[in-house]
Amino acid sequence: MPMHWVSSRVEASPETVWAVLLDKMEHPQRYIEDALDVEVLEREGESVVRQLVLPGGVAFRERVTADPGARTITFTLLDHPVYDGTVLNRLLVSPDGSAELAFELDWKARPGAVEDRDPEETLALIRSSVMQTRRIAEALETGALEATPGPPPA
Repeated sequence: MPMHWVSSRVEASPETVWAVLLDKMEHPQRYIEDALDVEVLEREGESVVRQLVLPGGVAFRERVTADPGARTITFTLLDHPVYDGTVLNRLLVSPDGSAELAFELDWKARPGAVEDRDPEETLALIRSSVMQTRRIAEALETGALEATPGPPPA
């Protein structure tokens, strides 16, 4: 699968965007359209190991690590049935203080695994995740959402 990179400017403070990225660590179903269920299995410092369930009953674990200094969240696949790799969520802050989200997906099929996703579908999911993350951050910034994000609006 090719590497995908998607970015979007966010009309919210960097502090609000960072809070949303931290929330995404434990509540991916608010931000990723095909995330059906999540269970946090371990917590250690700035990271968690979680199990994510996708449509079709695909379940896998990933380590999610926050790096506040670099303003990144890294999602590392631990036992996905098809892919190895990472997704990086990065908060970029311009000199004028404006915020931008940049998500990078770098997955490769495991040896002997059959790649079952169309790369365009994966790119669409990453785009959707960036846009949903942006919408939530902007809604928090304007007060349209409470301080703790809830499920995405229908």
